[in-house]
Amino acid sequence: MSLDEFMERHPELSFDTARAADDKKDTPHLEACLLHFTEYVSGKEGGNFTWTADVRRQVSRHPVYRRPAYSVDEFGTLPTLSRSELRKLREPFDYEASGTTTAYGDQTSGTSGAPLTVVYSPRFMSQYLHLNMFKVAIRAGIRDLGGRQVFAVTITDNPSLGAGVIIPDPLDLVGLRLIWYVDPSDPQSIARLTTFLREFDPEVLSSKPNLLQMLLDHWETESPEPPCGPRFAVSGGAMLPDALRQQMADYFGCPVISAYAISEAGYLGSECERQKIHLDESLHERFEILPAEGAADTEPSAGDSGELAVTSLSNLCMPLVRYRVGDLATMSRNTCACGAPGPVLDELQGRTTLVFDLGGGHVLSPTRYMDLFKEHPELREYQLTQRDTRSFLLRIELADDVAPSSRPVIYTRIQNAISAGMPVAVEIAWEEHTFAPEGAKFARFRSEVSA
Repeated sequence: MSLDEFMERHPELSFDTARAADDKKDTPHLEACLLHFTEYVSGKEGGNFTWTADVRRQVSRHPVYRRPAYSVDEFGTLPTLSRSELRKLREPFDYEASGTTTAYGDQTSGTSGAPLTVVYSPRFMSQYLHLNMFKVAIRAGIRDLGGRQVFAVTITDNPSLGAGVIIPDPLDLVGLRLIWYVDPSDPQSIARLTTFLREFDPEVLSSKPNLLQMLLDHWETESPEPPCGPRFAVSGGAMLPDALRQQMADYFGCPVISAYAISEAGYLGSECERQKIHLDESLHERFEILPAEGAADTEPSAGDSGELAVTSLSNLCMPLVRYRVGDLATMSRNTCACGAPGPVLDELQGRTTLVFDLGGGHVLSPTRYMDLFKEHPELREYQLTQRDTRSFLLRIELADDVAPSSRPVIYTRIQNAISAGMPVAVEIAWEEHTFAPEGAKFARFRSEVSA
């Protein structure tokens, strides 16, 4: 079936013709990046980043790096950046400094603070879209991909993407990649996804853990036969629980791989055959472990836990220097048991994603509310706590410049938006709240209901 025929059969899925044409023109660069990564995995290429005068000049095009602290020669003495710091700066990056007339926008997930706007250069966006799944497969030792019309289906519960997106492979190595929207509280939405998976049998199935768990529980209830036979499955966006990994492996009969990425820098790494996360210093310049924000300012020793930071300069619109990822980890640069060199995460204390159990077989993935900040620009912060099965407390903080007379209407509007996303009727009480400056302990979605 040709791409045109596929699109004719699935007119509900969007397709960016201009984006696909640009990516096709950039095929030589993508091929070079993939070859570089393959050599890096085999140990032929290593990360040998140094903080030079040329690098300083490159990043100084952006306002955030024009401070005197970035003019020093010693990399280890440079300041660190974090999401909270970037949010305080009005224009930390000069997107035109990339030299391109086109840039692509996104937002961080916002599970631990207000979403941060992220901007990608076209070339970085191309790598982000097309190489990540190849890298996951190569790192896990999975070869000989291709041969199926649909290569990968990434399942999302983000309604802003519409029904989904078609992404053809500019390298012509594999079939189509799809981003497919599903409402896990709607049986018909799940049925449409299930029908598609049965028909096209993708090589890869990927999503975040909480959504995978809800879908897997539904499929196991419906049939002992899985809806497709993927070569491997990928979980990303949060920590992959061991129980979910085993449940998926048993049901689909394939490896389940944890991938590690952040919106600000894209793919950071993924697991090898030994289920160790290898970080990607073929794309990013350097990873390091720093003292956690607020902890004593002493450099962690090898093997100590600290906050993971990345220096990543390939996104010319938004280069990152010593950027705090927000996760605690221990890292080693020793050779892994799989035979590949480091850096390897020996331990990752990342964030988990919550699923609200509303009783009666009804569940809710609260990440569906991530667009609340876009829809209500007056909203500074909020927190949704499940106090009983169908009882919630919504804490809301509005921006300081919102007039007192306007606040009651806005509070009600936000409360109604939360209610509208629930698959069943629930009780939602709300209160005004002033949140403390964000920290690693903040969780936007909480549950006080015992499992």
